[in-house]
Amino acid sequence: MISRAKQWGFPLYLTPLETFMWVEDRPAYPMTFLIHMEFSGTVDREAFESALEEALARHPLLNALVQRAKRNQPCWVLAEDAMPRLDWAEEGVALECPGGEAIDIRSEVGLRVWVRQGDGSARVLFQFHHACVDGTGAYRFLGDLLAAYGQRTGSGGQRPVPGLVDPRLLRTRKYAIMDIALRGKALPVARAAIHQGARLLVRRPSPLRPPRCPSKRNGRLAPFPGIESYRFEEEQYKRLRLAAVNSGVTVNDLLLSELFHAIREWNSRRRSGRRGGRIGIMMPTDLRDGDHYEMPAANMTSYTFLVRRAGACDRAAELLRGIRDETAQIKNQRLGTRFVDMLAAALYVRGLLRVALSGRRCLSTAVLSNVGDPTRRFTARLPRDKGRVVAGNLILEKITGVPPLRPKTRAAIIIITYRRQLTVSMRCDPYLFRPEDTRDQLSIYVERLRRAACKER
Repeated sequence: MISRAKQWGFPLYLTPLETFMWVEDRPAYPMTFLIHMEFSGTVDREAFESALEEALARHPLLNALVQRAKRNQPCWVLAEDAMPRLDWAEEGVALECPGGEAIDIRSEVGLRVWVRQGDGSARVLFQFHHACVDGTGAYRFLGDLLAAYGQRTGSGGQRPVPGLVDPRLLRTRKYAIMDIALRGKALPVARAAIHQGARLLVRRPSPLRPPRCPSKRNGRLAPFPGIESYRFEEEQYKRLRLAAVNSGVTVNDLLLSELFHAIREWNSRRRSGRRGGRIGIMMPTDLRDGDHYEMPAANMTSYTFLVRRAGACDRAAELLRGIRDETAQIKNQRLGTRFVDMLAAALYVRGLLRVALSGRRCLSTAVLSNVGDPTRRFTARLPRDKGRVVAGNLILEKITGVPPLRPKTRAAIIIITYRRQLTVSMRCDPYLFRPEDTRDQLSIYVERLRRAACKER
């Protein structure tokens, strides 16, 4: 353990972003996200567990804990028992969290796995703590896991190859995502960070309206994991891309615009016709560049916030153009670093970040994460069959998942493209929304996307 810890540079200080994810963690609203994979084939348990152990050894933040170490500061330290909780059962057995959905990374590594299989098919659900890893890092880990599994169960043909990892890059992950460190201009960046914080407080959006009065018992209305999905087949997805092109925007811009409309429509139905307030969508922004290709799984995703008054939906073309201009600015000016800089500035004052996050402020109405094709984020090389990833005796048929939920951010949506199909997955606050309520909200969004794909532009 000592030699391995030295190899990876442990203990490692938490970055401001990791500290935010840890402090923001709440028992009812854990800072965790889900990735759900569906396979044809039967999972070999011995091979899977061996492959899991190998992949974890390559991505050590997923088998680390947060404990006080260097200078008595919270640090990542390697866990004595590195294997995550693994729940293995036949298809039909409920996915449960005996100790609750939250993962306390002070005592449990930031990964849980559920495997369900039967009749020649299998489903594997992964729960990741966001302090350890973001979506891109998680997919790199999963690519290595599938490659290691394929090496153990494959027979002939092209052998999968795990991606390259460089342990030294973990020690520099903080500086790669902060303008203060990159540009050396502390004062201008500090001012931008303060401005960003002020905008978040002043332009406070309204939460998604619950379908009914909140339960006084504060009990769950939806079982874990509570993911609802809709898949646009290849031809539907093609029309959606064409609609975006004809409007002079990206597919992501169109997805954001229609989500604003869907939220406004949902809230309008439950406000007796009143249409005021602001709508805010939080959008993850990957801060990696080519220098981080070999970095082990980590969290290098920041957030940007798109906020509009609900009435802006009355001017659909103007709304879409405004979103196009703002997302272009976010990308070209690397605006995702401002949220990280704001967190770093808050950490200079002891206890400020914890106090700022202790309330129930609505930072965003919803979260929208457009992943694209997650298998393209694998650094591992795996063979394919008709566009489907092959891992030994398994074929990856479908991927879904959802980002974390937080108080008053009551809808989390992820967009995944795989096999030339686009899948929209949604999870709503399980204490306020029943499964059928989430399906209703998803259907509003899907119907708007269908209509957008059919419009002559």
